[in-house]
Amino acid sequence: MKKRFKSKKLNKRKLKILKIFILILCIYLFSNLTFSYLKNKKITIDNETFIKTLLNSSNNITKKQYNSSQLINDIVKLFSNIDITHPVTALNSNIASNVVKIDNEHQDNYDNIEELEKVSQYVEDPNPQEIKDPIVYIYNSHQLENYSMDNLEVYNIKPNVMMTSYMIRENLNKNNIKSIVEETNVTEILKANNFSGSSAYKVTRMLINDAKSKNKSLKYFLDIHRDSVSKDKTTIKVGEKSYARFYFVIGLENPNYTENMKFAKELDTMLNSEVKGISKGILQKQGKSVNGVYNQDISNNLLLIEVGGFENTIEEVKNSVDVLSDVLVKYIRNDKNES
Repeated sequence: MKKRFKSKKLNKRKLKILKIFILILCIYLFSNLTFSYLKNKKITIDNETFIKTLLNSSNNITKKQYNSSQLINDIVKLFSNIDITHPVTALNSNIASNVVKIDNEHQDNYDNIEELEKVSQYVEDPNPQEIKDPIVYIYNSHQLENYSMDNLEVYNIKPNVMMTSYMIRENLNKNNIKSIVEETNVTEILKANNFSGSSAYKVTRMLINDAKSKNKSLKYFLDIHRDSVSKDKTTIKVGEKSYARFYFVIGLENPNYTENMKFAKELDTMLNSEVKGISKGILQKQGKSVNGVYNQDISNNLLLIEVGGFENTIEEVKNSVDVLSDVLVKYIRNDKNES
């Protein structure tokens, strides 16, 4: 009698566990079907609308991918804080800043404009405004350098470095650091004059000088790019946040490059004190097949900054832009040097 009672009790428990398991399985399958449907449903918005939404919201607004590998990865991350899709996250805490003289993986080439136009496009200013007496001038010599479109194809959004420039500007202006972004379409100028992509720095040189003549107050100049190496080299994860890593490029063929180097070293140190390893350091470039100057002879406060790479998401870039903006605000407020 006692054994039969225990057996019934055991069967009830097994049945209850089975019901819970079936319920979880149903929820999981229903979620997958729902997200698959939403992912495949075409919703088209333009880049300008997207960047405006991104600037006004701290919430994630892209659709995440939900699949079995993602589920396993999330479980591993929950207990170990390691992203198994990017094993380098296990080593990130030991990354230190450095100055690199040679990096064979880094490319200056911008002659693949036709290819880039398939995955990128000029982004109009999402928040046009008149700024009097700006002190920061932000521009993109390579305006079509793109970021990852993962989870964004459904919206027809093509994120690129121009979005990064607008985000930096908005953050700086919110902190009363008056900033402007160069809106001229560099690609159109290159095409109209039959220039190759390597002439992009010549075009932006003219634009910088024009901006300086119109705005005598300008003191800081930031040429925003993205790197061309794989994501494990351009990404760092701290806690639950993923960041696109920075890389400063200094042209050694600029006679006064040591002054630009001082500026880069200051920002590099400050960035890594905020988020350890977020900056990869400073890359020094000279010689054949590279520009070697990058217009840095125009001002001691002109820097070329790589923000992430082609596989980084725009959300990772935004996380990093927030850090960079905070650092720039601190640096500019404390800077007593003249350009």
